[in-house]
Amino acid sequence: MGLNISGTIDRARHPEQYPDKAKGPTFDPMYGFPDGRKLKTAPYTDEEMQILNIPHDKRDYCPERHAWEKCETNNKLDDAKEYERELRLRQRRLRKEEIIKNNPIHKELANNEE
Repeated sequence: MGLNISGTIDRARHPEQYPDKAKGPTFDPMYGFPDGRKLKTAPYTDEEMQILNIPHDKRDYCPERHAWEKCETNNKLDDAKEYERELRLRQRRLRKEEIIKNNPIHKELANNEE
């Protein structure tokens, strides 16, 4: 419980460090993936899902009923990994900005590169 409260306080004090899931990624989704990322594709088209009588709220990447729970767990895990990636990239960017701000040599190099 203490970790949850301290995390909430830290988010309130430093909102720039934490990604907003509703806004989506702020960094290039392909950054760090030189060969590209594996795309998520639904195994069925909308017409096929309608024929299979899959409810609208279940029409996503996990329409197969027998494997739905495992697929949903994997989706949540992928979402958590994406959030963690965004969090780490934000923290990295903030560290770099802090180094440039505090070190005059790095500030000159940054100005020369622009």
